[in-house]
Amino acid sequence: MLTTTAALGAAGLAGCGGNGGGDGTETDTPLSDAETIETQFRHDWPIDGKTNDNIPVEYTAVEGETLPPITINFASDEEPWMREHALMIQRAFNDLGVPTELDDVPTNVMYDEYWAADTGHTVPVSMNTHGPDPQRGLDPNPFLMRMHPETSGNYYNYWNEEITELLNEQAAEIEDQERRADLCGQIQELASEDAYLDAIAFTEVITAANTADFEGYVPTPGNGTTRDSFIWTQVNLQPTGDATTWVKGITASMGGLSIAWAAGGPEAKRLTNLYDGLYDASPELEIVPALAVNADVVDDTTVEMDLREGVTWHDGEQFTPEDVKFSVELFKEYNSPEMGPFVGPIDNVEIVEEGDGGRVRFNLAEPDAAFLTQRVVRSVILPKHRWEDVDNPAQYSPDNPVGTGPFQFVDWSQGSQFRVEKYEDHWMWDDDTREEILGDYFVAGDGIDEMVWANVGNTDALIGALQSGDIDATGTTLSNDQADRAAGTEGIEKQTASNFAPLDVHLNHTVPLLRDKTFRQALSHATDKEGFVEGVLGGRADVIEGQNLLSPMLTPFYNGDIPTYEYDVEGARTMLQEAGYTFDGDDNLVWPTGDAWDAFAERVEDGHANREDLDQPDFS
Repeated sequence: MLTTTAALGAAGLAGCGGNGGGDGTETDTPLSDAETIETQFRHDWPIDGKTNDNIPVEYTAVEGETLPPITINFASDEEPWMREHALMIQRAFNDLGVPTELDDVPTNVMYDEYWAADTGHTVPVSMNTHGPDPQRGLDPNPFLMRMHPETSGNYYNYWNEEITELLNEQAAEIEDQERRADLCGQIQELASEDAYLDAIAFTEVITAANTADFEGYVPTPGNGTTRDSFIWTQVNLQPTGDATTWVKGITASMGGLSIAWAAGGPEAKRLTNLYDGLYDASPELEIVPALAVNADVVDDTTVEMDLREGVTWHDGEQFTPEDVKFSVELFKEYNSPEMGPFVGPIDNVEIVEEGDGGRVRFNLAEPDAAFLTQRVVRSVILPKHRWEDVDNPAQYSPDNPVGTGPFQFVDWSQGSQFRVEKYEDHWMWDDDTREEILGDYFVAGDGIDEMVWANVGNTDALIGALQSGDIDATGTTLSNDQADRAAGTEGIEKQTASNFAPLDVHLNHTVPLLRDKTFRQALSHATDKEGFVEGVLGGRADVIEGQNLLSPMLTPFYNGDIPTYEYDVEGARTMLQEAGYTFDGDDNLVWPTGDAWDAFAERVEDGHANREDLDQPDFS
């Protein structure tokens, strides 16, 4: 499938080209005879839209030409140190002679416009911290299955047939967890050796909060005490002063009030306070009951659940098994992006017992090892009586969202604030229930009456509002220095938590440069992870060994014995020269020529073999 054509007018294709050689002189290959390799999909992708007819990235390799710039996409509003991280990645490319262009966009724009399930990333390189959604700390699939060609989260456009086979095996292994862990370990080893992305660190979650007037903050891994992916701090907070409304300052606004079609935005996380799923994840990352109180595995493709009795919707209507069946069918029919991981393996839902509580049966299309971990925790159940007459659920944003969660809707002003109040009938307000889940973090009491997300312009304004008492907590992470500055005010405390959500750099495998395994491995050697963690994060992160997105918290699936990459820029440049790349007089990287170009084309066609794997000669 490799496309090589004569590059007439190739200078225009290559962008900032010249006809460079390793010593600054012209190469032996005339420009008119140069070969090219264009950005392209290299398989018959099972996801609609992934075709070469509508590929969103234009990046062409031209034999003997200087490399055109690589666009690096990031969102500086995602983390207080994300710009510095982007500069570190830019330096890695630049140290290898690759020019770069940094593209800073708002986080919501990145998710909505730059990452597409049907085509992947719209730029060669992108980065993020992966939100601390609970299911990502409960099962290996949320990260491993991103390498699977049938997964919409495969923004990398990565396809490795050996890894895909192993992914399929582990995903179907329900009964033998030891075998599944072994399969997951093999995947991590192969993926790290393939350098399919650039995994950097598990950064500590640092926030700051008012501890003079509230107690009961819960340092949940990945989320910290005050972010939006877990509900534990909100339901455990106890006022110690006169205020019973807790105000969380945020810098990213919600785009609507529809949790199931939120496409990963802030509303998907904040609205979890209004809605329950079938199960939840505890602060110890254990599976705990929510709307379902137990599950029975009937066979590999049949799971039955008993539902909690006495649950009512915020409008007073009773929760029943009909709501579960309706929600699954609605999410499947209208392709809910948020609920895709939950309903994906479900063929249909049957009601075994009706009425208050009741029992439902999930018939799966195939065995799914993650169904009773990350999938049921990811679930959200909607009220049938409020949604059954909606004409187009995917375009619907309810004026007054109704759930069964511990908080109920009060009002929302886009760009200003989102306000909820305690729903007294929720089981989490029972001290015994909450203590059983929270353990040592539990604080007894009636809890807060209201919670408000207040939009604040930027991080400096956020810290100022916290110090002045206008807000009670930061809903976004802070740098170590920022948190220390905030905590300089009496009654404000810096709070930290460990993390299972990795910081990583996504490489778009449709781009010929990034299809070359030799270049990917060289980039891994040119990335100064330790320097970034120590110099920018003040050591408040765990450097990721090798190229692996799984945290050591994810036992027994984590494999720490995988190929790693020592920081060695000169060694990385030597690897590229041995593979046929050269450097021009300005130290810019130049595409190979002649036999070295043919070797490069062979590596790009394979995608998972470096020079040594293919027994190619040393072209240096």
